[in-house]
Amino acid sequence: MKRNLKFWTRYTGESAEAVLVCTAILAVISLFGAEGLNFAVFASTMPYYLCVAAVFVMMMLNTGSQTLYVPLLLSMGETRRNVLLGFHYYRLLIIAVTTALCALIWLLAPGEVSAAGLRSIPTILCVLLIASALGSIMGTLFVRWKWAGMVLIILFCGVAGGTVGFAGATGGGFNAAQIMKMASHLEALPWWLLAAVPVSLALDIAFQWLLLRRQEVKL
Repeated sequence: MKRNLKFWTRYTGESAEAVLVCTAILAVISLFGAEGLNFAVFASTMPYYLCVAAVFVMMMLNTGSQTLYVPLLLSMGETRRNVLLGFHYYRLLIIAVTTALCALIWLLAPGEVSAAGLRSIPTILCVLLIASALGSIMGTLFVRWKWAGMVLIILFCGVAGGTVGFAGATGGGFNAAQIMKMASHLEALPWWLLAAVPVSLALDIAFQWLLLRRQEVKL
């Protein structure tokens, strides 16, 4: 189990690097066309870019973990139970680090945007948990039924790319007013989002455990 946790901790660190790179790319894109930029306000919006990057990276890496790293660990002699626990440990760790970093930035950059951001942390946490679960479900479906997993991956990439493209085309660069409007919507935690967390996590764990029980390791 110690070796298993060491592997997933290192994997979390590598995943965090990918999240930071994506965050930097999103931040640079948002600066195109920006006028009269207030860097204090811009700094307080960085956690939102961080969360978007974390959602994208977790969706992709959770899928890749199911298809590559889970079979690898099984071939190295890890038990199916340890692999399951280690995988969920990695997911909770990267979500906890992302949420904590968002809170830290907002505390260090006080202001109206930061205050709204701190109030929106429960909503952000729910979104991260659901995104992580959906990424894992895509991975298990891809391993078991490649056509179904591929359809979900294509749909996700299409929606993500379309959203970023639409925001870039209509936003005209960094816009503090739009950021504040988005933050105000995130402050209220809708009941359906809260209910979706245990449902998505339960489906994810069920799918993964069923796959692990029958998964054959080819050396």
